[in-house]
Amino acid sequence: MDVSQELMMSEIANDLTSGAAELALRSINIFRNELAASEDFVLVRESLQSIAQKLFKSQPAMAPLFNLGNVVLFAADKANNIEQLRTLVDEALTGFESRLCDSAAKIADTAYELIPPGAMVFAYSFSSTVVSALLNARSKKKFFRVVCTESRPSEEGRKLANMLDSAGLEVVHTFDSAMGLVLPTCSVAFMGVDCVARPGIVNKVGSWLLALACRELNIPLYALAGTEKFVTDDLLFSFEDHERPGSEVWSDPPAGTKVLNRQFELIPFPWISGLVTEQGILKGEQIEAYVDEVEVHRVFE
Repeated sequence: MDVSQELMMSEIANDLTSGAAELALRSINIFRNELAASEDFVLVRESLQSIAQKLFKSQPAMAPLFNLGNVVLFAADKANNIEQLRTLVDEALTGFESRLCDSAAKIADTAYELIPPGAMVFAYSFSSTVVSALLNARSKKKFFRVVCTESRPSEEGRKLANMLDSAGLEVVHTFDSAMGLVLPTCSVAFMGVDCVARPGIVNKVGSWLLALACRELNIPLYALAGTEKFVTDDLLFSFEDHERPGSEVWSDPPAGTKVLNRQFELIPFPWISGLVTEQGILKGEQIEAYVDEVEVHRVFE
């Protein structure tokens, strides 16, 4: 892997504002670049394994990075020479990319029906899938306003607000602890998802409190995620390994103060109204069949 590839990997590892699907789409280019880097079959196959492992470890809460590496490695296993390797892996990458885009479009169409005309819609953190759903609804002439909060410490809620504002949506933005002030004005809430398995969904810290508040206020809360976010129950808890430097939260804390900066958490299925996927709106008990289909390449075991 050359210097430019290493830089792309580092940028993905340190990207705290992009959604999981967005990072997966960028990661496809890393695999494609590596396919063309050498004529040595063994070397390229080993490099693909290394990239898959590094991407997963860099963002362990982001299931699409695991699933992308998974399909690449299973495709590579079928190859006997460099030509086959390039053909099979490129087909796997193209299929995964198409799957991401197709699922986002189908989810957006389902979410359209969940937005009441003229409503206030709460959206938390940043998710390209949520953005796609909101922009799709507006393109179909449904009028509504969006409320979002900063989503500290990385403040990706500002990225969400900027993107929606640029598209002509009216946005109300505030700080996270003001969620209780703005949420009662909303008719529905949406959030993205980084990872899904039987115990629930993993998303940005603050989602747990949002789910509790929505339950208390009887506001429907939908998590939007394609089935590329599904993993095994064991892999789901990889998010617990993702702790960022405390300095991102507080640059100069008192000497005896440890600053916690874990940015993902688990939300149980009973706390959300449904998981909106390209297969429709799923409830917790319907997830098992999809999780059972997840096959894990030996590199990730």
